[in-house]
Amino acid sequence: MAEPRRDRPAPLVLVVDPAAEDAAFGGYATVAATGQRLLAAELSRRLGRQGAAVSLLAGGPAVADFHWGRWFTDAARDARREAESGSRPLDAIGYAGAGSLALVADATLDGLLSPLEGEVVANNRFSADAFVVAGDIDAALEALADCPTDNGAVRCLEEAGFAWRDLSAEAWSRFDVDTPLDLALLRLATRLPGARILEGVVTAFLEMARLPGGGALEVPHLAAVGDVIRSRDAELVVAGRVPASAWAYLETESACRVRCFIEERGMRSARDHVPRSLLAGWVARMGAADLVGQLAAMGDAVILDTRVLMAALAGSSDAAAWPTEEARFASDFLDRARSGEGWLGELVEAAAAASVPFLLGGHALVSDGLRILVDASWQGR
Repeated sequence: MAEPRRDRPAPLVLVVDPAAEDAAFGGYATVAATGQRLLAAELSRRLGRQGAAVSLLAGGPAVADFHWGRWFTDAARDARREAESGSRPLDAIGYAGAGSLALVADATLDGLLSPLEGEVVANNRFSADAFVVAGDIDAALEALADCPTDNGAVRCLEEAGFAWRDLSAEAWSRFDVDTPLDLALLRLATRLPGARILEGVVTAFLEMARLPGGGALEVPHLAAVGDVIRSRDAELVVAGRVPASAWAYLETESACRVRCFIEERGMRSARDHVPRSLLAGWVARMGAADLVGQLAAMGDAVILDTRVLMAALAGSSDAAAWPTEEARFASDFLDRARSGEGWLGELVEAAAAASVPFLLGGHALVSDGLRILVDASWQGR
């Protein structure tokens, strides 16, 4: 491992290592967990080359009352004691989700690992997937122990008096792999000019992985959506947690007109927040199929962050209250048979039969995923 730089803290970073064995064999969740484990291992090696100490953090239990802060801080205190028992000075401690930072350059990792004393550096201040905090580690862990999700970590540390530095303006800093569709977007991104070259084992997995039914990791309707993005006569409809940077990129780099509905940005980082959505309200009143019809009538292609609908209809930003993980992941590939019953199954069935192409997904799709789609459309991918 490289020696830590003398002009910054020597951080200890806990990297989530998801348990693939907890997912049903052969399902969408297995694909996601396997990909995340490979990405976590790659990220751990990259962090080590930057001088950080890395401790793998076994994925948290998938239970309704899971509390990220208690889980993380218990593990962090154990890892800290082990690191300091070896006489390694610990000036900073951090966290990284298994699928985070997959596309960022080494310079961005260097920035993440370089907080000043009393400062937290994160990939996204409002919805953190990775952060490092330096200074009073005891005070930092005490503040984080009350934080229900990793997304709200920076806000919890702010409230405890830590300064913050946000890397969300750095290229690909918001891209986080949570789902098989995110893996498909990652695979697509690696084919773009200038993309970071992934380790061979990760690249091989992305090329060889198969979804239930035998399909490859391909973004649904990619060619049709690309045609819309390149056309001055077309209109693209985007709905969900769209960050300002993604909206600006669409406006400047696509030829089509863009109609954007932005709802519930930061919904998973706000404490005691009950998600609300106009589009989810439409589903509740008129049905999911009617929403699909309305969106299809507004443009020539639709990109929809379905997790906003799930959160608002469940009245909770906790994914444990949403449709099952397998149903969520299946819906992203318009797999009606595995999307379950109820409104989500209705939505998938209607989207698959719609008069215009629909792309369904989560936060990665409507943040850096939009940039990937735009760039891929101009490259003819």
